[in-house]
Amino acid sequence: MQGDHSAARREEVRTFWTGPPLSLYEVLSLKSLLATGAKVVLYSYERDLTVPDGVELRDANEILSEEVLRQYNADSDKGWSRHSDLFRYIMLHRFGGWYVDLDVICLRDHLPSAEMYVARADADTIYNGIMKFPAGFPALTDLIAQAQTILPAADKALTEKARLVIGPRLLSRVLREHGLDDRAQPRSKAYEIPFQDALAFFNPAQCGQIEARLADSDFTHLWNGAWTTLRIPKTYGPPQGSWLDMMFRRFDIRVSEHGRLSYDALMSWVMEDCLLEEYRAQAGGGSIGKDKVAAFAAEIERIGWQPRERLYRPPPAKAEAAPADAPPLLAQTSAPQTVRSFWHGARLGPYQLLCLKSFADRGHRVEVFSYDANFTAPDWLTVRDARDILTEEEVLSPLPQGGEAIHGDLFRYALLERLGGWWTDPDVLLMQPELPDADLFVAGHDAFGQIPPAVLKCPAAYPLMKAALTHARALGGDHTRWPRAGAPLWTTLAAGHEAGGLRLASEPLGPVSWFTVPDLFDPAKADRLSRQAAAARFLRLQDEVWRRAGIPAWLAPPEGSFLGVLLQRHGIDTGFPASMEFPELNRWIRHMYRAVQAERADPSAALGGRLS
Repeated sequence: MQGDHSAARREEVRTFWTGPPLSLYEVLSLKSLLATGAKVVLYSYERDLTVPDGVELRDANEILSEEVLRQYNADSDKGWSRHSDLFRYIMLHRFGGWYVDLDVICLRDHLPSAEMYVARADADTIYNGIMKFPAGFPALTDLIAQAQTILPAADKALTEKARLVIGPRLLSRVLREHGLDDRAQPRSKAYEIPFQDALAFFNPAQCGQIEARLADSDFTHLWNGAWTTLRIPKTYGPPQGSWLDMMFRRFDIRVSEHGRLSYDALMSWVMEDCLLEEYRAQAGGGSIGKDKVAAFAAEIERIGWQPRERLYRPPPAKAEAAPADAPPLLAQTSAPQTVRSFWHGARLGPYQLLCLKSFADRGHRVEVFSYDANFTAPDWLTVRDARDILTEEEVLSPLPQGGEAIHGDLFRYALLERLGGWWTDPDVLLMQPELPDADLFVAGHDAFGQIPPAVLKCPAAYPLMKAALTHARALGGDHTRWPRAGAPLWTTLAAGHEAGGLRLASEPLGPVSWFTVPDLFDPAKADRLSRQAAAARFLRLQDEVWRRAGIPAWLAPPEGSFLGVLLQRHGIDTGFPASMEFPELNRWIRHMYRAVQAERADPSAALGGRLS
């Protein structure tokens, strides 16, 4: 009888799949769930789907008819996401228990013992990839009712925002309305590795770091959407020695050594995409023809690009130490000013803290606007409510993989139009005590011949800023169009402004361009870069390059690098778990160079067909 009682209380996990046969990675997810002793049920419209032993395959029509999919789908894959969201809500409401996406791995030998389980993807969003509720739960009843009210208006919409219309944001709102949002697990329990770090699962060099970060997690999300973006084929096993390889071995998923992905190949694909996306971004999201590619190649030639073996060489075994002559107290400004910025998230990262503190350490007041009520800030920084400038709905847009797109340019222009004064992006350091003494200030042209709006100053209600705000608003809520409001728009407006006879004070944002970011990390370049930066007023770290290249911002820079000197100079110590290795960063950049060299040889073949 005791055994029967145990069986009656066996956890049940349900999931959903549609599309091609299950890959080894979905099998990994299912095996990790089976290993907890749970009953695992997979619903699919594919009646002949092959599933691992122990998984029960059921007809998805029992929960939600395919007719519903056709009703709410505009002949695109956007409808599958909406259908999957509604499917999981109805299924949980009917049966209770667990729902888990098939790009999730359970890291424990048992499922968490909780009546209700959801977890945050960030400070504002509860993600719906892992959920547990009792059957008939009132919040689920409300969630389904609201979803069915929303869906008819989304049937012809093809944007990413429409794809997520009943996803994490709706779940977060309904749970908040029911007073349940405080029961959500922290991000570390299920989504510790974010979407932008998905490639780390494949990197043998990061296996130990990933394992350490997941030590207290119940689950981890592999972010299948990121794999699709990066074109990672699921027909191959993970690189040997990677964290995913360790998981394959743990759950006895065997892969031929000739059937594995190479991490070098993955990075090559990613870096090529980074470069191609950079071309697109520099055109404001528009098409790029042969003439623009040729102009870009000419700019590469003008700044003196060299073969990668010479320009990006590994540092010598004993690189010359970076200068350690920073004064204990930095020179202070004689005319303190207020500098404003924006941040979305619970806390600033160490490199954003470094940049903003460089202004505070010189005696300037630093204000950061945020929508997050739990935003954690040091005492030298003043936090202000971003809602005083724009509503959240105007600035934030949900992404398909979780998290949100941020219309930072719109917020920047709205803030400056209302308040005037100084704006700085949180990837710019102040290298001198004084800010320019001018009513109007813009940055100088960058390596792409454009003017980045990363540092700005103007009076309140200034006509140029009004025009920028109007153009940014006109882009609407589709976040794929938002990049047009950045450097492309600002360059055009500033040029027209000067053509009208009003000169803008401007200067470059330091010696580091989009093409020379590795110099920040290279111990062998520390002395030279220190001298160059000392002669500049600003130093931009080029955060966009970090994000595109996947540079891990939670790790310390290589020992002896100029970045390390800057962290020490401004007293930034966040307890980094480990340091980056420059040869690894160097290897990533070589992949990018390889792509650039191919485009220089035949720019129309490399880019014209893919981006025009």
